[in-house]
Amino acid sequence: MKSNHIRSLPLDDRPYEKLSLIGAQKLSDCELLAIVLKNGSNGVNALELSREILTDENIGPGLIGLENASIEELKAFKGIGHVKAIQIKAVVELSRRIGNRQRGIKPKFVLPLEIAEYMQKKAVGLQREVCWVLCFDPRMKLIKDTEISVGTVDSAIVHPREIFHEAVKACAHTVVVVHNHPSGDCTPSENDIKLTERLKKAGLLMGIELRDHIIISDSNYFSFLNKSML
Repeated sequence: MKSNHIRSLPLDDRPYEKLSLIGAQKLSDCELLAIVLKNGSNGVNALELSREILTDENIGPGLIGLENASIEELKAFKGIGHVKAIQIKAVVELSRRIGNRQRGIKPKFVLPLEIAEYMQKKAVGLQREVCWVLCFDPRMKLIKDTEISVGTVDSAIVHPREIFHEAVKACAHTVVVVHNHPSGDCTPSENDIKLTERLKKAGLLMGIELRDHIIISDSNYFSFLNKSML
């Protein structure tokens, strides 16, 4: 019978060891949740159980689904009892409160590299393309960053109205659009170039500057601004 303990995994795949060696920010959502769970159920280890929870369509995929899930919904997963469900909700609430505290601090960005490094922390371990819009005040202080869409492994479906809807809500002076390439190759596709052109035109009409479109991977980035493609 397959062990349901994290120690049954190869050493390089154990979330505990990975966190100790490379830091929590480098672990995926799934790996971090596995550390909270500690173990799974019969035939399913904690990493597999975490993946099952974070991809469940009933509560909603990803961290948003985990945040919105009730204790009873979490207990519906085999291997999640009452105590473990409460522990998960406690961790989620702590994360929410930390986020609320951080919203009061407005980081200022000057270089595309600074924005890329900031967003790379959010993209670690993502297997699909995700698009975010970062809204800034006139001094390039960040007002908020918002996830706009989740696509496939090689494309993200984004419409300019979604980008600028968030910008208008935030009373943004400037926006930067960021999306990841899970492949690690940050070279813009033809669709990326066309999207940037559409966003620039929409920004001119709306009176909201598109300052940059940045493509990120775990260790690299591409800036349309740096390449004089805006």
